[in-house]
Amino acid sequence: MSRLDDLPVESLNTHCFCLPLSRPALEAAAAARLGPAAAEAAGAVLEDLSAGQPLFLSAEMQRALHARARAIGEMLLAVARNRAVSAGRRFDREALLAAATFNSFDFHLAADGPKLIEVNSNAGGAFLQPLLLDAVSPSRPGGAGFVPETVLLDAFAQLAPGRALRRLAIVDEAPETQALFLDMRLAAAALEAHGIAVDILDPADLRREAGALSGPNGPIDMVYNRLVDFHLAAPQNAVLRDAWMAGEAVVAPNPDVYRAFADKHLLVALSDPEAVAALAAETGVDPALILATVPPTELVDDASAERLWAARRDYVFKPADGYASRGVYRGDKISRKKWDEIADAGYLAQRFAAPSQRSLRLAGGVAAHKADIRVWTHGVTPVFAAARLYGGQVTGFRGPGAGFAPILWLENSCREAGCSEMLCETYQCGVET
Repeated sequence: MSRLDDLPVESLNTHCFCLPLSRPALEAAAAARLGPAAAEAAGAVLEDLSAGQPLFLSAEMQRALHARARAIGEMLLAVARNRAVSAGRRFDREALLAAATFNSFDFHLAADGPKLIEVNSNAGGAFLQPLLLDAVSPSRPGGAGFVPETVLLDAFAQLAPGRALRRLAIVDEAPETQALFLDMRLAAAALEAHGIAVDILDPADLRREAGALSGPNGPIDMVYNRLVDFHLAAPQNAVLRDAWMAGEAVVAPNPDVYRAFADKHLLVALSDPEAVAALAAETGVDPALILATVPPTELVDDASAERLWAARRDYVFKPADGYASRGVYRGDKISRKKWDEIADAGYLAQRFAAPSQRSLRLAGGVAAHKADIRVWTHGVTPVFAAARLYGGQVTGFRGPGAGFAPILWLENSCREAGCSEMLCETYQCGVET
């Protein structure tokens, strides 16, 4: 054993294996929210979705990530406002912010600082995080004060002032088959505790009648939208799209949120010095902060294809309309055949930013995993952050040790004052070296 205050925070991610997210602790956390009967099955799912260990980061890094998410969010709002004005459309900043429930700003912690990888407008997993924190530290339950259902409650209060939220629908394609179905169940349980009826539905369950959106159990006041058809353009989502456009139900997030925050083409503007300078003049945001955070990003087209192929080792290539790392390729791994397929397929090239790492003790021994940091926001206001650990080229939950990792934020000063006492007493922690 070694004293924790002899190690910087970064070293804990290499040497500390003393805070496992044990199956009994996961089941206990699930039982507190879903009831004892659901604990065993939910614990098994949580075990699959979790990386099994927390990530250690400094509180200074937390403040830096929050500041960057806010600053980038303000610039994205300025882009959305300018587009609306150019098109002669009304821009409702407050409605857009309210509907932007569980935006996520995903970062790699590169050697020269946090780098924004992408923004997502309907990022799942937020309702899992309090359980994972409870499992790491059963003596300090409550997910460090994070109450994710308040994001949805606040969104409805702002978007439908004076109306009562009686029924909310969580909508996704074949929801029971989704990897994060447990996240939806936890959202439902949390909202039901507030006296709100909740249905978890496929879009096919929806209908419009008498000027309202309805489901099998009656009229729906609000939809928590988990669909990856971000524009609601698919025929099977027409009922939801039309009900949203007609104001028959609050839909959050909605296509306006995606267009304002998560369209990957926006990363091109946020990494362009001239565009950033102009937006900085409108918003008061420090342009240097944005350019230091958003890796250079450009469209792969006929004019850039050969240059980018030659420099491919420095880039990651992403489909502009993709999600969940599908169709993403590291430049140093891509073949010429695959490159020829994607060169005119609507891809973006983003300068590669190496992620930080967290070592995990697995059945086969200790293995280093890459980490990206997801900062959930309501609008542009950060509400929580967690890590996603993975072992492959791109983020995903496949493979041993891949999954969500709760973050334990440590003040720099606590290392100087004796982190061992703080962690061991608060988290019952020690370090194995």
